Amino acid sequence: MEKEQRYQVVVHSKVQDGYRRAGFALQKGPNLLMDVTAAQIEQFKADPRLVFGSQDPMPTEPLDDLSKGLSQDSSDDKAQHRVDGVLVPADLTVEQLKTKLNELNVAFAKDAKKPDLVALLETAMSSTTSKEGE
Repeated sequence: MEKEQRYQVVVHSKVQDGYRRAGFALQKGPNLLMDVTAAQIEQFKADPRLVFGSQDPMPTEPLDDLSKGLSQDSSDDKAQHRVDGVLVPADLTVEQLKTKLNELNVAFAKDAKKPDLVALLETAMSSTTSKEGE
């Protein structure tokens, strides 16, 4: 039997905390919801008191496999591949940011804070991507 696709969604509630829709209790403002079905998404979209935000597929591997990945050394090849692929620079540690900036030959202060390193890396990655597209 094939499992139904599940999603991670953001729903903004315009009403008081505790408003319920599609089996979820929502807080006023943005709500990050996990393991949401397509039918539940349709209920959120149909409700005028809610603003439907983003929708991303949930990972297909079991949560146990995901937690193993979190406990492993983050300097492995998988983490580096994600840096080059889709990982958001803000999700990296300061050491990972510095390593990636060094690889890209981007100068930064030794005592630079994480937000500065993230901004430098995002700029460097966007300029690298635009050069490749030319």
